Amino acid sequence: MKNIFFTSDQHFGHKNIIKFSNRPFNSVEEMDEMMIQRWNEKVGETDEVYHLGDVGLASSGKLRKILERLNGKIYLIKGNHEKSAEA
Repeated sequence: MKNIFFTSDQHFGHKNIIKFSNRPFNSVEEMDEMMIQRWNEKVGETDEVYHLGDVGLASSGKLRKILERLNGKIYLIKGNHEKSAEA
């Protein structure tokens, strides 16, 4: 049985979000790896995820590599930070 998830604002690759949101990480790499791990602990391969904006603030190549590691069929809705990842 597949699950359906709704989420937003992971901010993968966004170094300053650690300070702005008081996230408990020493680096953006540590944050990204922990979020990938926790995502994959909850989301199965056949689950659907509707991501409602601000998935990341990174180059499109880096963000693509992160998304490829995440479980589930992901439907992205653009947030205000996705514009910087279009290049």
